[in-house]
Amino acid sequence: MTNPGQAAPAGRLGMARRLPRPRLEVALFVVLLAALAWLVLPPLLVLIDTSLHGSAGKQTGYTLDNYDVVLRSLAGGPELLVNSLVFAFGGAIVAVILGTTMAWLAERTNAPFANVAYLAAFFSFAVPGIIKIIAWIFLLGPNAGFLNVWAMKLFGLESAPFSIFSMGGMIMLDGISWAPVVFLLMTSPFRAMDPALEESAAMSGASSWWVFSRITFRLAAPTVAAVLLLTLVRSLQAFDIAALIGIPAGVQVFTTTIFLEITQGFFPSYGNAAAYSVVLVAIVGLALIPYYRLSQHGQKYATITGKGFRPRRIDLGRWRIPAGAVMLLLPSFLLLPVLVIIWASLLPYIQPPSLEALRSITLENFPIAFSNSSIVRSITNTLIVSSSAASAVVILTLVAAWVILRTRFRGRWIIDLLATLPLVFPGIVLGLAVLQIYLTVPIPIYGTIWIIAVAFVAKFLPYGMRYNHAGLLSIHRELEESAQMSGASFLMIARLIIAPLMVPAIVASWIYVFLVTSHELSEALLLSSPGNEILSITIWDLWLNGQLGSLMAFSVVITFALVLLAFVLLRFSRSQGQTI
Repeated sequence: MTNPGQAAPAGRLGMARRLPRPRLEVALFVVLLAALAWLVLPPLLVLIDTSLHGSAGKQTGYTLDNYDVVLRSLAGGPELLVNSLVFAFGGAIVAVILGTTMAWLAERTNAPFANVAYLAAFFSFAVPGIIKIIAWIFLLGPNAGFLNVWAMKLFGLESAPFSIFSMGGMIMLDGISWAPVVFLLMTSPFRAMDPALEESAAMSGASSWWVFSRITFRLAAPTVAAVLLLTLVRSLQAFDIAALIGIPAGVQVFTTTIFLEITQGFFPSYGNAAAYSVVLVAIVGLALIPYYRLSQHGQKYATITGKGFRPRRIDLGRWRIPAGAVMLLLPSFLLLPVLVIIWASLLPYIQPPSLEALRSITLENFPIAFSNSSIVRSITNTLIVSSSAASAVVILTLVAAWVILRTRFRGRWIIDLLATLPLVFPGIVLGLAVLQIYLTVPIPIYGTIWIIAVAFVAKFLPYGMRYNHAGLLSIHRELEESAQMSGASFLMIARLIIAPLMVPAIVASWIYVFLVTSHELSEALLLSSPGNEILSITIWDLWLNGQLGSLMAFSVVITFALVLLAFVLLRFSRSQGQTI
């Protein structure tokens, strides 16, 4: 026997390592592999299969006719491809410039309002994107947009100076929508950057601009490039801005073309839509390749070699006030749309703020909105769908992270691949693929809210992995090995060690997935059916039907509820030491 506190003999440790893998561990691996494969692989295979079949009412054998339609469309006029790339690159560049500039000001300078910018960036996740887009339409619409009306009166203009219904408007909206994400992603590298090189250059007489351009930016360049590629991928997948702004403006991109192929005409053109989807998935996949390479080799650019350094903040001097104004851009991007929907919810019809409009303020829109049974039902459906999807994502990704980090299965890289593969699926494409699967597979969830939940689980697996992989990585495996050597079973280790230590990551990932799925539009738009709408679909329908009073009242209540939930996410994310 060994005395308490005495190390176990080496022979016993070696014997423990040679023990056969527990049956439960093997069962977990098999079940997880089957679940992830079912969620991820059928959409891709069905999409390819559908693209090789004729459209409804035409031939049913395998054919390349759908790809011929796509190629003819692209060859006949490059507008679709050019529009998609211009929109994606334009939005990504605007987002990266804004977000990176504000991140540098917040982390490396003494610019004021940094904490306000952090809060605004975080809470921007809570405000549904479709609501923000509608609010910007009220602000910059060419006919009655508040800012256009004021500009025309102030400067005596005969026509509106701004028009959001254009490629420029789409790029602007996409850029300011993703600027908070870029800001949060870029703050960590700027915070962790060793200031020794910058200080050495400054001591040698280099100007602040020379230090920033030759040292700071070059050290951050790999991260900037990775974030640019990630933002580019998300812009290629964007649907809500392209639908609400691009379709009325006559600017089509891949995502709206896929949507119109399905929703226009007597027969849905599933074959053509699938062919367009395959092309879009291929483009997204190509964009992700350099992103993964930069992410995997980013450690080569690390400059931290030990503890104890304190990043030097640049004294901006007289430029501190202009820098503070730049930092207030993020709060403005969040606050302006929120103020617009609050104002619009208090009026019987939409009109710019004025003394005359103040006399029309009323609360009637709120009881009217919540007396609508479909609106109330959509709240219940959203709670069920989002909570179910968030729970499933957390469970699957927690087990996946454990298999990847704690086991020696030769095939565990397949788990990692399957959990990250959904990144290549734009939401509208995944919605089409899931729709096609459950039209033919004898699982009775088509036409129910559960088909939406399944699509959300598949879509947000990579985001759950981000939290749970990082959370489990921070727990040293010695804790589990010590418990195992003391005779603890696998279930006891999971219940008494892993689960309590993983609580911050689990809760943060659950709330994050709940938040984003509660207002996700693109997948739900193809999968919802009458009586099974969720919040985003209800907002979409109210907008299309012109029920603006009910829409604004509903949006105000939903926005404040989600902001409150985002505050909880903020607390747990900070306790976990990570950002979204």
